[in-house]
Amino acid sequence: MKKSVNRIAAATLIVILLASTLALIGAGVVYAKSDKAEEMKQRVKNVQEQIKEMNNMRFERLKKMFNERRLVMINKGPNYVNFISTKTEEGVQSFILKIHVEGTPSIYVSLANYTKEDGNKTLYWVNGVLKTFGVIEYIDKNNDGLYIQKDNDTRLQYINFARLSWKLTVKEIEKDNVRGWKVQMIANDRGATYNITTQVFNTGVRLEDGTPVAPYEAKIDFSFENFPWSSPESRLALITSFKGVSGSASVTHYKNTTEVVMERNAYAYFTWAPTAKVDGEDVDVMVYKRSSRSDMTNYTEFNYPRGDKIVHDPIIGVLSGSIEDIPAYQLPASVVKPTPVFTGLYLLATTVAVLAVVGVIVVAARKMLVEPKIFKSFH
Repeated sequence: MKKSVNRIAAATLIVILLASTLALIGAGVVYAKSDKAEEMKQRVKNVQEQIKEMNNMRFERLKKMFNERRLVMINKGPNYVNFISTKTEEGVQSFILKIHVEGTPSIYVSLANYTKEDGNKTLYWVNGVLKTFGVIEYIDKNNDGLYIQKDNDTRLQYINFARLSWKLTVKEIEKDNVRGWKVQMIANDRGATYNITTQVFNTGVRLEDGTPVAPYEAKIDFSFENFPWSSPESRLALITSFKGVSGSASVTHYKNTTEVVMERNAYAYFTWAPTAKVDGEDVDVMVYKRSSRSDMTNYTEFNYPRGDKIVHDPIIGVLSGSIEDIPAYQLPASVVKPTPVFTGLYLLATTVAVLAVVGVIVVAARKMLVEPKIFKSFH
């Protein structure tokens, strides 16, 4: 009887110890999950603070000319729209934006600056063109977040934007009593929607997310919804290029988030946020640059994780002065990583030049960038 009681007591003790151990393990799992959740929450908060600081840093570079109001003239066709934004103080400065879906969806920007001082006339200009070629779904074999063919990442499919049927629409909008225009290039393919939206205003604005946009800039949104993924492990790479339209124009990779076309002391630039939203959450955008000797083009690839909706928001613009004045997207100093300077020389088959003289836009060279047929103007 005594042995039986001892056995029962020993068994009870084992059960208690086992239950206690399982409880501790369970508590550890709960704590681990809780710690992970707190860690993710803190990371999201840090990213949001960095984005806010980044936009404030960008605004500091813009605020001197942020309140400039410009005359905006519009020329629209079935597959294109042109904007000419002109300021006539101390000479004539024109910001020209052309968006078209004839083949590869493209966005052109140009700055033409004409001044006359002490009898001396000065005219200089710069052009840049952003082309969006398509998206690649791939398996990232080495887990570096980039699509690099030489590293044997597996390409699953390529959606060539030039083969899609794009529809271009223009809508007048208003932000904080500022007049603006929204241009959308939209294509649908196998249930997916590809949307390239461009917004331009006649003066500086701060958008809902805090992004400042100057009157010589256009805000771009790349949006991809319901992409037809072929693997649950894949990522997406958006293939773009930003070029000068003359053979003498050099392109500089600036602050790791900006491409700059330089012509004397004038600049056309394409700058992007280092984060994107995937299904509503902020994620880091991995950027890879590669060159093609066959077509003498440098490509910028934006890499995103899998999601039902991917949104990334670059800016394209022009400027005169020092390259240090370019209002690039910049991360706070605490998270800036050193990056090598990338330079390249670009050629374009069709040479384009854009000149502006006292409110009359004269387009010269082999092909007209902006036709002089202007039928609408706004202040």
